[in-house]
Amino acid sequence: MRQILDVADQLDFQLINAVQISPRISWAQLAGILQVDASTLSRRWQKLVDDRVVWTAVYYHQLRSSPSDDALEIPRRTALVEVICHPGAREAVIETASARREIMSVHCTSGSRDLYLTVMEADLISIDRLVDQLGSTVEGIAATRTHHVRRFFQEGSSYRVGGLSTAQVGQIAETLPQNPRRAVPTQAYLDIIDALTDDVRRPVSDVQQRVGKSLASVSRGIDALLTAPWVGWRIDFAYNLLGWETSAMLWLSVSQAEMEKVAAALQLFPQLRMCASVTGEANLVASLWLRSLDELDDIENKLTRVFQGLRIVDRWVVPRVAKRAGHLFDGDGRWVSFVPPGLERRPAD
Repeated sequence: MRQILDVADQLDFQLINAVQISPRISWAQLAGILQVDASTLSRRWQKLVDDRVVWTAVYYHQLRSSPSDDALEIPRRTALVEVICHPGAREAVIETASARREIMSVHCTSGSRDLYLTVMEADLISIDRLVDQLGSTVEGIAATRTHHVRRFFQEGSSYRVGGLSTAQVGQIAETLPQNPRRAVPTQAYLDIIDALTDDVRRPVSDVQQRVGKSLASVSRGIDALLTAPWVGWRIDFAYNLLGWETSAMLWLSVSQAEMEKVAAALQLFPQLRMCASVTGEANLVASLWLRSLDELDDIENKLTRVFQGLRIVDRWVVPRVAKRAGHLFDGDGRWVSFVPPGLERRPAD
């Protein structure tokens, strides 16, 4: 771990931050903004990838508006599922759960559960069937508890590592396609997503070979997807190897009238990774990346001082992530393989 920490510096964080903002920015464009040679940026990025501390993914988001006539209707529902394992069975459960395409993420946690899974399925019934199947067929699972996500206020793909000035952020954002064609989820676009799913910076020529379209068509398609609200571009990294101590989950009970205000307040914390309203006694959950566990006290103190009716129902420490958004990790937190998230993609009946 120390070897990675020693070589990671401000330029690495600036590089990660820049690609989070504009996933396919050219090194030549970024060189002019950061005042660093393009070949240096290319080598530094490749080293982060080769060291398996940085990885990328692109995936489909739930539709936020009615699709056009030629769009594919691909509904999506997400749930957070607590899993209690029989003694000594946790690793076997992790291996089985990580192999499932419908299970996006697998986290080890503190408290009364051993794991929590992020499950994505077409609808609520499908989630219920999947959880029931896991509980009845995986011998190491003793019990489960499901929290259905009602609304995401922030997803992991929106997390930014920081390191850039406000001016640099603006310059990098300007490299995104300006006024691209409006994209709806057609099969052609979904094929491009599949071709980029485990490497958002894959060359256009390689994508073209995978989808069988012209270079110009693929290039236009990628430009449209870069700004489409139903597409998630995720540039992720092994936070525990780059200076963060742990992550944590805060489960909050807030009044419906204050839900949006509390979510907005959470989004002001740079530690916030994900925030969503959920079903259950706790109706708002926040995932936080912490450089020190002490930061959790500060976040809780600030929230409870501002929102008198807010109640903290539970706190989970997440000491290890086995799978996140399809990427699987070793015990140190480096990614080792990728299981493409899966949903049936068929026109609506």
